[in-house]
Amino acid sequence: MNLVPRGLIVSLTPSPQSPWQHVQDIVRLAAAAQAGGAVAVKMDGPDAVRAVKRAVPGLPVLAVSIDGSHGGVVRITPTRDHAAALVEAGADVLELEADSAARRHDGQDLSELVASFVALGRPVKAGVPGIDDARTAVAAGAAMVSSSTMGYPAKANTGPLPDLGLVENLVAAAGVPVVAERGYATPDDVRAAFAAGAHAVVVGSAIVDPVWLTSRFAGLHASAS
Repeated sequence: MNLVPRGLIVSLTPSPQSPWQHVQDIVRLAAAAQAGGAVAVKMDGPDAVRAVKRAVPGLPVLAVSIDGSHGGVVRITPTRDHAAALVEAGADVLELEADSAARRHDGQDLSELVASFVALGRPVKAGVPGIDDARTAVAAGAAMVSSSTMGYPAKANTGPLPDLGLVENLVAAAGVPVVAERGYATPDDVRAAFAAGAHAVVVGSAIVDPVWLTSRFAGLHASAS
């Protein structure tokens, strides 16, 4: 199974304030990401996956299902059924929230859940909060690990994002390619992640969310006065 090439992954999962919420918006953003040099894109849900695979052939798609219907809390790809729907839609890589404590809360065993995703025949990217969960996920067959669960949703963090320390620790101990994700907002952030040994870096709002981008500039007149 082929993993995504080394480079930039653009996340097309829209933030609540983004005006680009519809599938055709995601397709246009995917095409723009490919034209700009992204090695892959990440998106939420089988409808978006299916549309992008049809319209932007050759662009690897990492897929999640962000769903709050299982266990009453929002999870990144809560169940094997969610993952199977993504595979049917054409996802190249499946991603899940590989947080053992969160999964126990939902009555799930992390190792068994990861193995069930792996059995669907696609590489699995496990978003982990730390080394122990990374090792559990890799032992169960995960092909990549990432820092994608940091601060999601509204979790307390040990420090500011992006968490380069977690990336360095995963690179040193996970034994599989590491994807730096969550809070990477500038070219310097991305350079630092690659310098820390990341195989790929995910950037989302800093590329695709015009509201977030505008807000970074809108108050500059006040700070300059």
